[in-house]
Amino acid sequence: MAVAVVGSINVDLVLTVDALPSPGETVLASRSTRLPGGKGANQAVAAARFGATTRLTAAVGDDEGGQWMRQVLSSEGIDTSGVESLSGQDTGLATIAVDARGENQIIVSSGANALLSPDKAALLKSDTKVVLAQQEVPPEAILAAFTVELPAGAIRMLNAAPALTGAANLLDHTDILIVNQHELAEYLGLAQAPANAAEALIAQDLLRFEGQTIIVTLGAGGALAVSSAGHFYAPAVAVSPRDTIGAGDCFCGVLAALLDTGAPLEKAISSANAAAALCTQRQGAVPAMPTRAEVKKFVG
Repeated sequence: MAVAVVGSINVDLVLTVDALPSPGETVLASRSTRLPGGKGANQAVAAARFGATTRLTAAVGDDEGGQWMRQVLSSEGIDTSGVESLSGQDTGLATIAVDARGENQIIVSSGANALLSPDKAALLKSDTKVVLAQQEVPPEAILAAFTVELPAGAIRMLNAAPALTGAANLLDHTDILIVNQHELAEYLGLAQAPANAAEALIAQDLLRFEGQTIIVTLGAGGALAVSSAGHFYAPAVAVSPRDTIGAGDCFCGVLAALLDTGAPLEKAISSANAAAALCTQRQGAVPAMPTRAEVKKFVG
C-alpha cells in the first residue's frame, strides 16, 4: 500500500544561537544554514526513509526554492507528481533559531502552502493505506483528503500542529490525532500543558467516536495513546538532544510508515519514539530523518 502525505513544503533557514532571544532582544547567530523542511516534506521523507511508498500533495512557488525542494524530495524516492508549482507565489519559508540545548523557536511564512486547493488534496490514489496531514496547509484541503473515498481500512492521521481552531472541524474525520502536550493544552483550553503521561490522560476529552485514537507526544517523557478502549504509554529513548527540529515530524512519518505495513499501534509508537530520539542527534529536519536500518542499530 502507500502513505499519502498532504502538507507543507518550506525552505528552512536555521540560525544557531547560544540562547533563544527574549521579546525585544537581539542575539547573534554563530551559523546560518539553508535546509529543506516544512512539516509535510519532513514527514514524507521520514516515511520514505522507513521504507514506505510515499506520495506528497503540496504546493510550492515558481521560484528557486520550489525547484530545489522538488529535487530534494524526488531524490528521496518520494512521488512528487502531486506537488503543484504556483505561478507568482513564493515557496514557504521557515526561520528557525536553535540554542545550545537543542531547543528552538520557529517563524513560518506560508507562501504557496496557504494556497493548496481542496481539489488537489482530494486526488489520492486507490492504493492509499494511510493519509497523513498537518496544519501548515488550509483545513479545507485536509478535509477534502480525509473525506474522499478511500480503501477499506485506510487510516486518516492528523498531526494537529500548529494548534489551530480549525482542527476542531477535522476531528470527526480523523482516525489518529497526534498532538504534543502544548497543543493538547491549546485544544482543551488548559491553563498549563500536561507535564507527564498521567496528566495527559485528559486527552480522552478530545475523542469523538469509537475506534479513534489520540496520541500525545511528550518529548523526553515519551508518548501516550488514548482511546475509548483504554490507553498505552511508550517511554522515550533517553538521549541528549543536539537539535529537536523535526523530531515530532519524524515520529509522525515513521508511525505512518509502520501502520502502512500493518504493524500494531503499540509497536509502531515505540519505534516512532526511537526514530524521533535519533532524529534529535542531527541538525535540521529533512537531513535528520533516519532510515529503518539506522533506527534498528540505534536501539540495538
